[in-house]
Amino acid sequence: MSKVSIVHCGSYDTAQVFEAIKRAVDSIGGIGEFVKPGMKVLLKPNLLSARLPEEGVDTHPEVVRAVIRIVKSAGGEVRIGDSPGGYHKDVYEVYEKSGIKKVAEEEGAELVRFDRSKFVDGFPIAREVFDCDAMISIPKFKTHMITVITAALKNTYGTVTGLYKAECHSKAPREEDFARLVARIHAISRPRLNILDAVVAMEGDGPSSGTLRNMGIVMASADAVAMDSCIAKLIGLEPLDVLVTKEAHAAGLGEADLSKIEISGDDIKTFDVSSFKLLQTSPIKYVPRGIANSIASLVKFRPAIDRAVCRRCNLCKVTCPVNAIESDDRGYCIDYKKCIGCMCCHEVCPYRAISVKRNILTKMIWG
Repeated sequence: MSKVSIVHCGSYDTAQVFEAIKRAVDSIGGIGEFVKPGMKVLLKPNLLSARLPEEGVDTHPEVVRAVIRIVKSAGGEVRIGDSPGGYHKDVYEVYEKSGIKKVAEEEGAELVRFDRSKFVDGFPIAREVFDCDAMISIPKFKTHMITVITAALKNTYGTVTGLYKAECHSKAPREEDFARLVARIHAISRPRLNILDAVVAMEGDGPSSGTLRNMGIVMASADAVAMDSCIAKLIGLEPLDVLVTKEAHAAGLGEADLSKIEISGDDIKTFDVSSFKLLQTSPIKYVPRGIANSIASLVKFRPAIDRAVCRRCNLCKVTCPVNAIESDDRGYCIDYKKCIGCMCCHEVCPYRAISVKRNILTKMIWG
């Protein structure tokens, strides 16, 4: 039976976070179940872009600090790495601004670049995933434009190197295809342990432009599917309504049946997050998945650039998998004849200059 622990954590105070994460890991068997003395352990946080910790876009550095200390207490050697969207050449800018570099220096952990890859099943996966003895995934809980939520399963997508992640969107533009692709990548990278940062989560238009929500939760599990199923249920979704979870469960990568998941830690009834707001492009919390699929062709949304806010950092243009973003002397604009609606530009924009525009039917459904 899969095990998931859910523990209250009210703030990012160093001592409080460490105690909460240690208790969460202890509830599923303790760090000794996952890390042995002398092991090389790769920590894979969710570092989407170069944002400050208080912006809630990246895994919080205090959560990473706590995991470093817990791994070291078991005798593990710690490395930290990720492949942020659009930052394949400037990953250290992300490490610096997110606070991960400071924590790594203070705790004696090595920062690594995902700039070497090994092709597995057609995907360039970071060599560090295979060079380590164990990987621990440390996702940040947020909504997501394509996958509805991003948690343990989606975080392993970041083991794909460089801009190939954006290219995957052009190869799998439909939600169903992209969910299948994420599940395949998770099957390759499959972490030994997942620790979820939902102390402060992001609701609404995540994963970078949503609204911060104090959830006060950390979670731990060896089973990413089970973890994602539990957090989905907490916010009012059925686990298999999230297509990434459905695909991963169907592929035998973990358990999505809540009756077969052993939940420990704090009493689940004490977590009240049922009013969690999904993004405006996802109807599944408001209409059944079957109906949502039937009206999908009528529901339209697309990214739009606010030139008054745009700072011409070029991230959206570099990240776009179909070269739909153009520039002129007035700034950047989107060629909607090319745009596939993957929302990669919206995801990586650090200035919230890219919003989501909806058609009339979409507004009628979502309000």
